[in-house]
Amino acid sequence: TGFHSFVRALLPGLGVIQLEQAIVNISAEMEITANRMANALLGLKGEIDSLKKVVLQNRKALDILTAQAGGVCTLINESCCSFVDQS
Repeated sequence: TGFHSFVRALLPGLGVIQLEQAIVNISAEMEITANRMANALLGLKGEIDSLKKVVLQNRKALDILTAQAGGVCTLINESCCSFVDQS
């Protein structure tokens, strides 16, 4: 902007240009890092979603196989009050 040009013209010996460039570089690196983190989190979400599906499939299969004995909870003598987030 005009203000930045004015300041650079008045204070060239103080390294304002170098400081401004350093700030721009840091900002760019932070943006790159944030994008990488977002991509990594999306990848982890996909893995968790896949694992959730497998766990539910295994639970259904185990319930079918143990239905004759009253279900998994009866076999292991536990009350089954678990919450599975479906979202």
